[in-house]
Amino acid sequence: MKKQKSHVKDKRGREANEIPNDDVLEEILVRLPVKTLLRFQIVSKHWRHTIKSRSFKERYMLHQKTKDPKFLCIYEDKNWYEPNLALMTMRLEWSSTCLVEEEVYHISYEHKANLVVFSKSLDGLFLIYGGKNLNRPIMVINPANRWSQTLPLARIQLEHCLDNNKTEFSPPGFGKDCVTGIYKLVLLHNINNTSSCEVFDFGAKQWRQVVPPPPPNHRIKHEHASTFANGWLYWFSQDKTMLVAFDLHMEIFRVVPNPVIEASSSSSSVEMSMRSVDDDRRLVWISEINGDGMQHVWRLTNHNTGGALLKMGKMFSFDLNKVTSTWFDDTNDPSSLLRLEAISKNGGNKVMLSKQPGSENLLLFQPLNPTSIHNRIFSCSPARPSDSVIFPYFPSLASPLCS
Repeated sequence: MKKQKSHVKDKRGREANEIPNDDVLEEILVRLPVKTLLRFQIVSKHWRHTIKSRSFKERYMLHQKTKDPKFLCIYEDKNWYEPNLALMTMRLEWSSTCLVEEEVYHISYEHKANLVVFSKSLDGLFLIYGGKNLNRPIMVINPANRWSQTLPLARIQLEHCLDNNKTEFSPPGFGKDCVTGIYKLVLLHNINNTSSCEVFDFGAKQWRQVVPPPPPNHRIKHEHASTFANGWLYWFSQDKTMLVAFDLHMEIFRVVPNPVIEASSSSSSVEMSMRSVDDDRRLVWISEINGDGMQHVWRLTNHNTGGALLKMGKMFSFDLNKVTSTWFDDTNDPSSLLRLEAISKNGGNKVMLSKQPGSENLLLFQPLNPTSIHNRIFSCSPARPSDSVIFPYFPSLASPLCS
């Protein structure tokens, strides 16, 4: 006689060996570190499919953005056996005003370390490239899952890598097509006052040429990096009252008004930047300095209005004249813009500011206590190497060429 199989049930009436449904499984997995999720892919084909799916990756990214960002510290490790860069991931502790080391790993990039440039993060991804001349391939990395990929050279890189005096490149623009979910890289360049543009499609895995921004008054400022928001990339034009916008889905440029700076404005300096400080990709932070020495930080939004940005309101202001001169070296202008790097997600109304991308000094600012801007500088444990740069990011599972 066959022995009947017993069915042990829990308090909810489910069998003890019953697998949770997909919603419950994802609710558990989305709270785990990236390193744990990578190991869990070998549990079963179903788990691997779930973790590698586009929907789960996006859900995971949104969950990460409800928490404080991590930080990536990059420096040249001269003790390694070949030219390389060390990447140190760090966690942020607001209470002690400190960045604490978590782990370090290495990547190789064949270029002089002092000429290597890192982009700000998008979905946990960074671009690495060889400075303004861009004569080296662009690399994309994800420090959370240690994925990296070197892109093929664009046509303009192949043709003009030896003609650096005549070729003017903007920092590569990096964004995501919100319709298809495909990441794209935009390379704008100016040769003998003639602009051209190439786009790398991470889905097709190739470069293609597109029509550049409309000349002549709306040529972009090549010294400014682009800003990503809701499927669009933005640059300042030579006319600061306008912005050059690029639709990453249709791959066309448009010129839209700058909602902060008007034609009659007396602002002497403007910086627009998308920061990894909010869980809404429609948001852009833009700063301005006017004649009174105050820096004002505005919140803008993109609601699929043909690329136009709408002003939502001023977030906070601070007096640059109160920033102590000891925070800057002799080459910096104390009246120039500070950059928004992180905002506390656990209350306390705390903001992290820096002087420039990858700045050595990170400053604590409390909008409700503006005088604190000059007396709390973030420390690092252990101390950062002197030649290091540091950027905020949110850990993700993104690997664009593997999607």
